[in-house]
Amino acid sequence: MTKQELENWLTSKGYSRDKFGHYQKTVGISTVRYKMQANSVRYESQARIVDHNEWLRIASGYYKNLFITPEGKLAGLKR
Repeated sequence: MTKQELENWLTSKGYSRDKFGHYQKTVGISTVRYKMQANSVRYESQARIVDHNEWLRIASGYYKNLFITPEGKLAGLKR
């Protein structure tokens, strides 16, 4: 998979691109994002702390190892 293919898939799933080039979406009360890097992507969740917010890595992987399953889900990320 290429970075462009992943971006197209994320857009089709309702993720929006922020000013930094990452894709994020609010799911329930939490916000998740795919942090786009040069050769890899990180799937992160936002942790709300009293005086600031931080992003916690849930999974990550290289673009070359990612693929879309027949069910339409992203696979290839590792914890």
